[in-house]
Amino acid sequence: MMNNDAPSSSSRLFISSFASRGKNTSSRCVSTTSLARNTQKEGEREQQQQPKGDDDGGKNNSQEKKAATAEGDGATGGGKEQEEEQNEQEQNEMAEKDALIVELNERHLRTLADMENLRTRTQRQNEDAKKFAVQGFAKDLLDVADNMDRACATVTEEIIAEAKNDAGKLETLLRSFKEGVELTQRQLSSGFKKNGLVKFDPVDEPFDANEHMALFNVPVGETKKEPGSVAVVTKAGYRLHDRVVRAAEVGVYQ
Repeated sequence: MMNNDAPSSSSRLFISSFASRGKNTSSRCVSTTSLARNTQKEGEREQQQQPKGDDDGGKNNSQEKKAATAEGDGATGGGKEQEEEQNEQEQNEMAEKDALIVELNERHLRTLADMENLRTRTQRQNEDAKKFAVQGFAKDLLDVADNMDRACATVTEEIIAEAKNDAGKLETLLRSFKEGVELTQRQLSSGFKKNGLVKFDPVDEPFDANEHMALFNVPVGETKKEPGSVAVVTKAGYRLHDRVVRAAEVGVYQ
């Protein structure tokens, strides 16, 4: 007869399988727990290493920023120096140009003053030339005027009255007067020639309307003269430096 309190073989098998499953489950739980711990430890290690890397990266970034800032400051400083040099150069150029403008303005003003002085001086010289163009000629005529005065002084009313009753004295007076007049005429001709004024007498020359003025005609007759030639001169002509200033008044053969 079987005892009901004793476990059966099937019950024992079930219990043993359950126990082995529990052991397996617990071993699996242990391995899972250890794996989680290992993973946590690795995570902590990475977290511990990561700030260092971040700190190094931050330091590197900070150094790079400082280097970039230094380079920027250096570039900014160099740019400022360049700009200052350029401004100074421009100021020097402007100062030189201002000085050149002042100098050119002074030269312009001096030139204007010189031109004005030259214009005034030239105008005055032209006026003087017009006024005193005949000064040399007038000076030469003064001697002629002196001789004419002396000639007139030699023939007074008293001398003429005394010479009326004395033929010899009258002849002497006339000869002296004639010599004085001839001397005056020679002196006058010399003064004319000295100033380029030349007398011309065109008798027997062909008539030239540019130099002669025909007043009357003279018949050729038996003179055997060429018709159209100058027969007689009533007033001599004069040339001033080869320019006719007075045409000769003539009679022309016809």
